[in-house]
Amino acid sequence: VTSDMLPVNNVMTNDTGEYTCIVTSEAGNAKTSVTLSVEPYDLSVEANPGLELTFGENVTLTCTSEGGPTLNYTWMLPDNTEVTSNMLSVNNVMMNDTGEYICIVTSEAGNANTSVTLSVEPYDLSVEANPGLELTFGENVT
Repeated sequence: VTSDMLPVNNVMTNDTGEYTCIVTSEAGNAKTSVTLSVEPYDLSVEANPGLELTFGENVTLTCTSEGGPTLNYTWMLPDNTEVTSNMLSVNNVMMNDTGEYICIVTSEAGNANTSVTLSVEPYDLSVEANPGLELTFGENVT
């Protein structure tokens, strides 16, 4: 490019690199370089009500990203199922819902991902029986 400016429009991750400006005149040549670093999207995940759940609860995971062009969100679930959305609801969680949930954001500028780990605890159950309790087959107990 023969100019005193080099515009870089719609910066993408593949624009990362070293750019060198060379000035040539009757007095000689001079050059200087600058490194352009394009960072991927700043991602965050919110879990409502949280990441530690009790068996049977519901949870909503929301993945958000700052700025950028049109973004496409995909959730990768622990069983490798893909869900295309920035919001993921898991209802009536069970023990097999425990694991890593990965949010992947893609656009023409590149992609980025972040993950959270969901933990599901079993019910805290206890059973009491009165001493001497005798039942006949088919009777009801409350």
